[in-house]
Amino acid sequence: MNLIVEMRAGSHLYGTATALSDVDYKAVYVPEARDILLQRVRDTITETRPKATGERNAPGDVDRETFSLQRYLALLAEGQTVALDMLFAPDTAMVRTPSPLWREIQANTPRLVTRRASLFVRYCRQQANRYGIRGSRVAAARQALATLTAVEKTHGPTARLSEAQAEIAPLAGATEHIALVDLSTPGGGTLRHLDVCGKKMPFSASIKSAREMVERLVDEYGARSLQAERNEGVDWKALSHAVRVGREALELLSSGRITLPLPSAGEILAIKRGERAYQEVAETIERLLVEVEAAAAASSLPEAPDQAFIDELVARTYRTAVLEAGR
Repeated sequence: MNLIVEMRAGSHLYGTATALSDVDYKAVYVPEARDILLQRVRDTITETRPKATGERNAPGDVDRETFSLQRYLALLAEGQTVALDMLFAPDTAMVRTPSPLWREIQANTPRLVTRRASLFVRYCRQQANRYGIRGSRVAAARQALATLTAVEKTHGPTARLSEAQAEIAPLAGATEHIALVDLSTPGGGTLRHLDVCGKKMPFSASIKSAREMVERLVDEYGARSLQAERNEGVDWKALSHAVRVGREALELLSSGRITLPLPSAGEILAIKRGERAYQEVAETIERLLVEVEAAAAASSLPEAPDQAFIDELVARTYRTAVLEAGR
């Protein structure tokens, strides 16, 4: 296989490896001429030991993932973190000396790296939603519950939300997680709803039913927080990755580069080992989500990569591979 680059990846690249870490390798290859001509190039070649369903890697396990040149550049154009990590990997992470083609790719970084931060923060958001760690959501739910509890005492449990609109209206706009929204009804009209953290309650519903719904939401957040404090069901490795990609995104959007091993490796490793307080990690992830979105808006990076350059690089490289095979 004609590899243009092969490197250690994952925790060994980030500087967060432990005695329990597996070993990841990433590589990029130029396909054989026959596969190019027959249009049967394998985009990704994965090598790993067979595992049972749900089984995780064990210490010392080796995973190797090799991308075709065209697939790798497509991932880079999408802003995928795996491709960006490879692009900025230092020579100390290399298993073999990179080819001149890889050096050409690195030299054209400004034409390949964009402000597409959504893929960076998607993982952060998934983890935040999974563990209910958005502190602002918890505060919003509690604020709504306090208001609904108060108006239920004033108007009675069977009164409709519409009857307490004057008391409920100030909630809207007080936080990004509470709003009053008008939704269409089957008859062609609209009906106002109270939206709390994505839970929508029609103004035709009783105050009691709305209060009970928000109460369940607050209880759910509380259960997740308690579970986290007991270290039950929390994937600290996943949360450490959420913080890692947030840190990487901030550096990339401000400087156009990612420093590897990570300057924040100590912080990431502490979270990975479960040595940081849950609330501290929760607040860090929430803050990073806000900061990355702001950095993306202010970034001087281009909106899209230079697709013409990518196409020409792939076409030239594959054409050369075919012509040399025919000699």
